[in-house]
Amino acid sequence: ANEDDLVINALYKCAINGLGSSVLSTLHFPASKLGLRSLIAATRATGSQRAAATMDRIWHAAEEEGPLILDGKAPVTKSDKTLVVAFSSLGWNGVMRPEWGATLRTAQTDDNNEWLSSLSLVIAHALDASQSWFCSNPVNGEWDEGSWWDASLKELCCDYGRVCFIGESMGASATLRFSRHCTPNGSVVAFVPQIHLQDFPQSTRKDFTIKRKSALCRAIQSACQDTKAEVAVHVGRDEDDLYQLNYIPEVVEAHLAVGEEIDSPLPRDGNQDSLSIGNNRMRVVKHDVEGHALGAGLKLNGVLTTTVVTELFVKKAWSDSEQPSVWRGQEKRSC
Repeated sequence: ANEDDLVINALYKCAINGLGSSVLSTLHFPASKLGLRSLIAATRATGSQRAAATMDRIWHAAEEEGPLILDGKAPVTKSDKTLVVAFSSLGWNGVMRPEWGATLRTAQTDDNNEWLSSLSLVIAHALDASQSWFCSNPVNGEWDEGSWWDASLKELCCDYGRVCFIGESMGASATLRFSRHCTPNGSVVAFVPQIHLQDFPQSTRKDFTIKRKSALCRAIQSACQDTKAEVAVHVGRDEDDLYQLNYIPEVVEAHLAVGEEIDSPLPRDGNQDSLSIGNNRMRVVKHDVEGHALGAGLKLNGVLTTTVVTELFVKKAWSDSEQPSVWRGQEKRSC
């Protein structure tokens, strides 16, 4: 939290220094944190989200301006490259960061992953500092149900030989929501995704209505049906995270097919540290990790990097058969 406090103070300082005389003072706001927050609130009161969106594009711990940050220069030739889009979560102390880049770079330098070091890998970071679950336009701040992100990701992913998505929490929701942009030979890796936000108090935006949360849920369900990539949803023992699996019909069907309770955690029988349920198109992996911070728990257990590398870059030897569409009396969760 101390490091995050330093980042926040630095962001305030830069914003106030940059806007103090030219904007804040001119509009009779004090050149202070209160003045900056008052300016944003005043512009929102007029019905415009543009000022807030401008701040959101820099209000994070990345060195570059968001919301889409390419790690390095864009390659001239893309057909032989693998693009990994890493969607960031809300963060734990009020500061959003580019995520998963360090994990991927560490994996590439690991002697046990010599094949990975030769992979032509391009990493892009997607940050939604507006906390709209990637449902608003980061340029003007207006709610657009994810249209800006859809169009921008389509353009970003175009022409790459392989496209994969990865994210945790809010970022995992985005990996599923926009999974149709992944290539058929790609992967979608979602750690503890939030499918229906009516179940989560973290979505505190007043304009994030039940209607909009339901629309996001339906968009995620539709994208999961449409994507041609492999989808792996990872969860731990958190009850809320396990309950979210009820909103993905393919996951419910897979559990019913093998006689497993969908929102039951991994059995602690001493025989396994994870359990996979599903087929090569859509599956769930349950881990013996407490709490919502699944990535941190897997890292503590020493298996995060291996899990990420395996899910993103190693094709699974699962059956091609689809699970039967049978509910057998279990209630289907609707949005």
